[in-house]
Amino acid sequence: MADNGTPHRSYRDAIRWGLLIAAVAVTGFRVPQIWREYREWRYALPIDPSAADLYRTELMVSMVGIAVALCVGLGAFYLLRSPAKNRR
Repeated sequence: MADNGTPHRSYRDAIRWGLLIAAVAVTGFRVPQIWREYREWRYALPIDPSAADLYRTELMVSMVGIAVALCVGLGAFYLLRSPAKNRR
């Protein structure tokens, strides 16, 4: 192993970037679903308020899911960074 810890750092960086890319992919996958739920909610609002409430709940759950996935991905990316002594 090299003195500067390059092999250990490269594994850690690969895991960091992999988790971040996975979080962004989950977000990208869920955006069309959120858009569809938003349109259904707005469409049902004047016609049937009780159905609109269900669509709004689905929309909020999906938005919270995106927020959680992004927070976990960004948190892992931040927490798995190299220690300060190895930075230049």
